[in-house]
Amino acid sequence: MYLGLTLVELMEVVRTCDSIEIEDCTPPYLRDFIAARVDGEFTALAGKIRRLDEEQVDAICEYIKITHRLIRKPECQ
Repeated sequence: MYLGLTLVELMEVVRTCDSIEIEDCTPPYLRDFIAARVDGEFTALAGKIRRLDEEQVDAICEYIKITHRLIRKPECQ
């Protein structure tokens, strides 16, 4: 799936979502959340995020969840 984001932009999206735990994705909410968080410093990226359709936001959501699983330390049991 083509997102129209550079690797640097995609990593900024992941960084932006680092403080939240994503269980289930709601594309409009996630799209608005990411766009609002990057707007100002990354205005062009915010515009790209706002133009994504639901399927593209779902793909970003899955990418974020996978990345979080790979970089976060597992909980001690």
